[in-house]
Amino acid sequence: MMRTPFILLSLCLLTFSGTELKAQNKWEELQRLVDRHYNMRFSKMSENGRWSVVSKLYERNRDTILIFDSHHPEKEIGQRVSIGEPFFPGNNHLLTRNRQSAELWNLKRQTGIYFEHVKNMNILKDEGLFVLHYNEEADNRVGVYDTSGRLLQSVDHATKFMIAENDCVYVITKEEEGDYHLVRLSDKGKEQLYNSPCEIKLLDIYPGQQGIMIHEQERESTALNATYLDLKTKIAYPLQEVLPINLQRVFPEAIAEGGNYFLRIVVDYEKQDTSLVDIWYGNDYQLEKKFYPHPVYAYYLWRPATKQITRIGTDQSAEKVSLGNERYFLSFDRFLLQDYITASPRLKFDIYDLQENTYSLMDTTRALYPSPGGEYVLYPKDNNWYAYHVTTGTKKNIVSDKLRNPYFTPDGKKAFFDGDDGWWVYNLEEDNLSKLDDFEGYKVTILNGTSKGINTGIGFRHQTIDPEKPVLLNLYDPGENKSTYLLYENGRNEMLVPFTDMNIRELKYDGDYKHFYYIEENYNCPPRLVHSAPGKGKNIVFQSNQTDKAVLSLKQETVSYANSDGIPLKGILYYPLNYNPSGKYPMVVKIYQIQSHKHNRYPLSESSTPNSDGFNLRLLLEKGYCVYFPDIVFGEKGTGLSALDCVHHSLDALESNQSIDKDRIGLYGHSHGGYETNFIATHSDRFAAYIAGAGNSDIVRSYFSYNYNFARPFYWQFETGQYRMKKSFSEDKELYFQNNPIHYADRVNAPILLWTGKKDQNIYWEQTMEFYIGLKRNKKKAVALFYPDEGHTMYSQEACNDISLRILEWYDYFLKGEKKIDWIEKIDSPD
Repeated sequence: MMRTPFILLSLCLLTFSGTELKAQNKWEELQRLVDRHYNMRFSKMSENGRWSVVSKLYERNRDTILIFDSHHPEKEIGQRVSIGEPFFPGNNHLLTRNRQSAELWNLKRQTGIYFEHVKNMNILKDEGLFVLHYNEEADNRVGVYDTSGRLLQSVDHATKFMIAENDCVYVITKEEEGDYHLVRLSDKGKEQLYNSPCEIKLLDIYPGQQGIMIHEQERESTALNATYLDLKTKIAYPLQEVLPINLQRVFPEAIAEGGNYFLRIVVDYEKQDTSLVDIWYGNDYQLEKKFYPHPVYAYYLWRPATKQITRIGTDQSAEKVSLGNERYFLSFDRFLLQDYITASPRLKFDIYDLQENTYSLMDTTRALYPSPGGEYVLYPKDNNWYAYHVTTGTKKNIVSDKLRNPYFTPDGKKAFFDGDDGWWVYNLEEDNLSKLDDFEGYKVTILNGTSKGINTGIGFRHQTIDPEKPVLLNLYDPGENKSTYLLYENGRNEMLVPFTDMNIRELKYDGDYKHFYYIEENYNCPPRLVHSAPGKGKNIVFQSNQTDKAVLSLKQETVSYANSDGIPLKGILYYPLNYNPSGKYPMVVKIYQIQSHKHNRYPLSESSTPNSDGFNLRLLLEKGYCVYFPDIVFGEKGTGLSALDCVHHSLDALESNQSIDKDRIGLYGHSHGGYETNFIATHSDRFAAYIAGAGNSDIVRSYFSYNYNFARPFYWQFETGQYRMKKSFSEDKELYFQNNPIHYADRVNAPILLWTGKKDQNIYWEQTMEFYIGLKRNKKKAVALFYPDEGHTMYSQEACNDISLRILEWYDYFLKGEKKIDWIEKIDSPD
C-alpha cells in the first residue's frame, strides 16, 4: 500500500487507542506546571488609600482575593473567596460575597459580620452604607445597612435594585398578586412611587434630573413600553398616551436643559426575506441586513410634564443623534457612503434644526465629539481637526497634526487634547490652540477624562474633563518602550511613576488624587502591587509569585535589524530558563506584526485560559527553547512577501548567536500570523517545523468572501485593513497571486501542523482544510486539527489543554527529536 505522510484529526481530544492514559497523564502534568504561578488583578482601594484588594488568578481558581494595608506593606492581612466585586463601605470596612453569604469585615479590628442568602450587593458612595439583595430563602429582601451591620431600611419581594447618584435606592418588587411596585429607600424612609400590572424590567436614572424612566413589559409581549415618573409630583406619564403606536423598545436620553428627553424608538424590525429566491444586487450596500434583522427607528423629543411629543425629522433612512439640546440634532444615513472598502464607512453628517425643520451639511467624517449642550462639534478628517459651531454653521480648522483625543470642559467652551509630543487646550470661542506642555518624542494620553459613547455603532462620544481638578497624564516613549505617569495641577507636573520599562497596568486613584495604586511587571519580575502618593514616592504593597525564583534570572535580548526597505525593526529574544552560555538550543519564532512593545510582560504559564491560541511562552522556556518575537511591517511587495522579508532579516541578525541551533528553528503564527506562517512555509528553507492556527491560505478566496465576524464583505481587510495591500484585486492581480500561500503549497519543505475551530466566524475554517488538501496533494508532511465546537481561538478547557499540549509535542518531536508521540508518528504510517 502506498505510504502517504498525512493525517487529518477532527477531534478536540486525544482519543487514540492505547494512548488515552498516557495523554491523560500529560494533561495532568501540563496542568500541574501551569498551576504553580498566578496572575493578579487590582480590584479596589479604599477612599482613604489605606486598604487595597487584589484578585489572585490561577487558571482553575479565580475567586480568591487578598487584602492589604499600606501601613504594613508586603504582607496580606487576610484573604477571602469572593464572587463578584468587593466593596469598601466607608474607609475601614470591606464587603465581600461568596456563594452562600456576604461578609462585612472590620479591617481595623479584624472582625466580621455575616449575612446569609445574599445574591447581590452594592454600596452608597457617600454615606458609608451598603445594600444587600437576598435570595428567595430570605424573601428576596433588599436591605440598607450601616457599617455596624444595623438594618436601616428594607423591602421584600425585590427583583432588582438600582442606586441613584444621590444615593437613593430604587427597588423593583413583584407582589404576590402579580403587580410590580417601584419603591425608594432613602434617609427619609421607604416610599412607594409607582405600581403597575406590567413587569418593570429596568429603570433609567439620570444625574441631576427630576424624574426617572420606567420600562415595562406586558404579559406575553416582548415590547418594552416607557413611562416617565416625575419624582416631585409622583405623577406618571406613559409614553403611550402621547404616542399611541406599536413599539419594541425605547432608548431615552435626558436633554441637558432638564425634564425633557430625546427618544430613539425601535418601532419594528425589518422583515427577513423568506421568498423562494433571495436576490442580491450589485449596487446593494446594505448586505448586512440579509443576515441580521435591522431595527426601524423613529426619533422624538418628549416633554412629559406638558404632554408634548415632537417627531424629529421624517426621513426613514436617516438616523438622529442628540447634541444635548432641544433644537439641533445630528442626522446621518449609515449606508449612504458605504462601499465596503474600509472597516467602517465615512458618514455624511447633517445638522437638523427641529425649530425650522431644515437640514444643513456639516461634513463627512467617521468620528464626532459634541460639546456639553451641543454648541460645538469637534471631529477629525484627513489628518486635521475641525471645530464646527452648530448655531452659525461655521467650521474652523485646528492647525495641528499632533492632536488625538479631545475632552471638553463642562461649560463646553474649551477642549483639552492629548496627542503626540505634548498636550493642548483649545479655546473654541477664540479659535486659539495653546500647547500646555512640550513632550517631544512621547505619546501623551489623558487618563482621567470621562468618555461615553452612544449605542449607534458609530464613533460618536461625549468626552469631558474637569479643569478644576488635577489632570492625570501618561507619557509613552515608543522608541524605548518606556513610560511615566504625571499629575498636572496649577501649571505644574508632579511625577507619580518615574520613567520605567516595566509594564504598568490597572492604575487606580482616590477622588482627591492623594493615593495611587497600580500593578507593575516585567519579563523577569512577577506582577506586584504598588502604592504611590504625590511627593512621597512609592512602596511595594505586595509581590506576587514569590516562589518563582527561576524567572528572576531569565535572560532576554532586544535584537535590532532592518527589512529590505531599510525600516528599523526589533525582535525580542528569550533564552531558556535553564540557559547555559555554552549550550546550543532549538528556537521557536512567533510572528504577527509589531510585537516588541510587549517585551515587559511577565511570562505566565497558561494552557486552559479561554480565548487561547495555545502558544505558551513560559512552558517553551522551561522545556529548553529559545523563543523569538520579531517585528513585521508590510510594504509594496505585499503582505506575505513583506513578512517573509522581515522574518528572514530578523534571523540574519541572529546569525552570530552561537546559542541558537540554526537547524532546529520552528515557526508559529495564529490568525494573521497563521496566514504569514502559511506563506513563509511555502517560501523559506530556514525552519524545521511550522504551526499555523486559524490563518488564511487562499487570500483571493478570502478577499471575495463575506465575513460573518465583521458582518461585511471581506475585501476591505486586504485593501485598507490588516493586509495593507493598498490595491484591489482587479488593480493588481499579480500582487495577490504572489502573496497567496495556496499557490505555492508544493514548495513546503518542513512538517506543518494546521489547526482551526469549525465555528470560526473570522477566518473561515475551510481555509485550513483547503491548505491541508493542497499539502496532501503534493505529498507534504502535514497534520490538520479541526475542533468542531471552537471558533477563532479556543474557549473550552479541554480544547485549550489539547492545543497547548499538541503544540509542545510538535516542537519536541521535530526540533528536539523526542519520538514515541503516537499522533505525530502516524504522519509517516501507511493509509
